[in-house]
Amino acid sequence: MNEFYNPITLKTQNITVLITGATGYIGGRLISRLLSNNIKIRVLVRDVNKIKNKSWFNKVEIFEGDLTKIETLNGLCHKVDQAYYLVHSMGTSQEYIELDRLAARNFVKSSGDLSHVIYLGGISPNESSISEHLSSRIEVGKILRGSLPTTELRAGPIIGSGSASFEMLRHLSEKLPIMVAPKWINNTVRPISVRDVLKYLVLSLDKKPCETLDIGTDPMTFKDLMLEYCRYRGLKRKIFPIPVLAPSIAAWWISLVTPITNSLASPIVSSVINNIKGDVTKANDFYPEIKTLNYYDSIKSALDKTKKEFIETSWNKEKIQFNYKLSQLRGRFEEIRIAKTTASCSSIFSIFKTLGGKNGWKAWDILWRIRKYIDILLGGPLIQEPDRDNLRIGSDFDCFRIEKFEENKKLLLKMKLKSPGEAWLKFEAIEDVSNSYIVMTAIFEPKGIWGYLYWYSILPLHKIIFKDLMIALKNESELIENMQ
Repeated sequence: MNEFYNPITLKTQNITVLITGATGYIGGRLISRLLSNNIKIRVLVRDVNKIKNKSWFNKVEIFEGDLTKIETLNGLCHKVDQAYYLVHSMGTSQEYIELDRLAARNFVKSSGDLSHVIYLGGISPNESSISEHLSSRIEVGKILRGSLPTTELRAGPIIGSGSASFEMLRHLSEKLPIMVAPKWINNTVRPISVRDVLKYLVLSLDKKPCETLDIGTDPMTFKDLMLEYCRYRGLKRKIFPIPVLAPSIAAWWISLVTPITNSLASPIVSSVINNIKGDVTKANDFYPEIKTLNYYDSIKSALDKTKKEFIETSWNKEKIQFNYKLSQLRGRFEEIRIAKTTASCSSIFSIFKTLGGKNGWKAWDILWRIRKYIDILLGGPLIQEPDRDNLRIGSDFDCFRIEKFEENKKLLLKMKLKSPGEAWLKFEAIEDVSNSYIVMTAIFEPKGIWGYLYWYSILPLHKIIFKDLMIALKNESELIENMQ
């Protein structure tokens, strides 16, 4: 379990809560925490098909509707006690502002007898000129508070695995050794860990409506956010503010060098134009049980979360819809190969355990040996033969160390060889009715620009080596199966 995560126990019981924005970054995480407190949940979604793969799909009541279409909301809040309003459009045109306004007004009209609405908005700058993005979020809060008993939690940049703000910051810091940035990169913001945002949201069910509350940890400049991230990652970076870089150009550049689209980058960049540090005194008084993570620990929590995702996550037959997939997700690359086989999971796993060492890697073993020899020349340790009869978490496995071991199911290996990043190989055996599946995933988390260059340089070799390795795994596991 993440060292920073402490489960919340609510006093409030036997209520039904509505969650809007359930498919968003915050909504999905909030649902699991409320379910663990035995809260009954109704979720509003426009398309039920978008949530069928969620772990909580069969544990919640689903209401299919659209906040921009009042005719679809009849009965939305019937027998609902409290509601979360987590809807917010992201875009670069005036249209999204009007959609936000319409959605908020329609929600008010369909709210029934709600005793409490909890809204996650943005910190309001103490400046006359406010970005359209922030202005829209503030207006939504006013619409809700004007008609309903509302607690509006106002947050700055959310630091968490997968949040747009954090992913933008992560990719800029990792990829650019020297950055030329707008002068307003020296403006002050108040970051907050996603863990703390969720704590505020959950505990609000135990509180009385309290209008507006700024939340977050100590304020920092956006420049310092990046430099602190670099310090945590051991990266040396230079950032030079200049006065002439327009927000639209900055957003375009961000969309070019990061996975963040221009439609997401534009509102984030426009928000940084303002100083948005707020005042958390009221929140500290109203929520004394919450001790917010400092920014450095928020980074650690976010990056630990990304590693836990692929360590703990397993494939199942319902998720298998392709043979090969290459993706970049939350600061890491994943190269997935899947093969269907007549062999049983035990036969497949018996082959997994023979890989490497004196047995070789079944495909292109000479390239594996060259890579290990290069590592020794660079000062790396000699590779020891694994004790294959006593494999467990922490055991050495050729040029890897075992991080996850589930007999006849999963073997996760972390590479020990020197590289500008961290690398893993994950092997899984998945049982089906009449067949089984072999799943092999190569994972790489680059560190700095050299990490990205390293990954793209070895990717062509991966496509050859791992393709042939999958064929060998399939053939040998079927051979063993037929001999039994």
